[in-house]
Amino acid sequence: MPKLPLSPMLVQYLIGLCCLKWHPNAVNVTIGDMVLDPAANKERDVDVTVTVSESESVTHAFKAYEVKHENSPLDVTAVEQLCMKLLDMPSVTHRAIVSASGFTSSAQSKAARHGVTLYELRPWTRPLQEQFPALTMEGTAEECFPMSQVLLCWTNMQLSIVARQAKGSFSVQSTDKLYDSARNAHPKFETFADYQSELLLRSTEVLFPLEPATTISRTFPVPHTASDGTVPAGPAWPHTHSLDVHGDDVHVETGSGICKIDLVTINGHLQLQRATNKSRYYVMDQIPNGEAFAGALISLEEREGHMTALVFSPKTRDIGIHFVRLAEKHLNFIRGLTLDHPAP
Repeated sequence: MPKLPLSPMLVQYLIGLCCLKWHPNAVNVTIGDMVLDPAANKERDVDVTVTVSESESVTHAFKAYEVKHENSPLDVTAVEQLCMKLLDMPSVTHRAIVSASGFTSSAQSKAARHGVTLYELRPWTRPLQEQFPALTMEGTAEECFPMSQVLLCWTNMQLSIVARQAKGSFSVQSTDKLYDSARNAHPKFETFADYQSELLLRSTEVLFPLEPATTISRTFPVPHTASDGTVPAGPAWPHTHSLDVHGDDVHVETGSGICKIDLVTINGHLQLQRATNKSRYYVMDQIPNGEAFAGALISLEEREGHMTALVFSPKTRDIGIHFVRLAEKHLNFIRGLTLDHPAP
């Protein structure tokens, strides 16, 4: 049976907004049931429920839904089903459905009859003055708040591994499998290449706010553009960094048995580079009046589930700078946003 993926971006954005307002531990995500697509007369998609608990009781529930049948608006039949599911949660005081493809007029009427709020997640292209007049700014969010990230990166590096249990020298290839202390496949890092990516990122997170990176960033500002399609970057400098990784419970095959990795030393060059991935500008509009629930400039960081966000209030001139950190339970859910679906 083929896999039918849900929209990780829609769900990640919705979870992120909830984590900004409430503590991440109060936010939970569950996958729902198949929802009938009336245009195709078959069950095509599933709903995802993001709930918020306060005083041990669920008070807010959002149904995230993205129609995949030619990006058509969510129809009355699907909205009716989702409304019934929300009404089956008696402790919920705030019920809403979020779609990335809009709603039909009949669906809007049905939701209003059940007291369920509708939101559409869409690219933020409307001028700021239309939805956020208190800011007294003209132009789109992207025009008023251009944003890019400068990252500390390792280049031309090599990793030296210390495993104190090993009985002799050994080498590890990028495709080698990793294990836990029970000699099972490691639950987080399948291969050494996966682990190496984590270690390089962990290292630069430690070194970025330290010398000499801070002085170099002030002395040699990273350009915004570069010629010949290369990454905009500052000068590189040699560096060595050792990481105690005993607590990661990562084991490798050394030729004389499986041994735990205790220490990893990175040798190479560090360089400040400007990230090439563009920031994302999204707004969640209430339907049908177009009032913004929230607008956010989202810059995805290198680490999974980490985002930097500028959040705009539709009622004040306040602009919040937030560092969104999704909990591991949220990441595990987003990683598995697929559903076995019968072939048409």
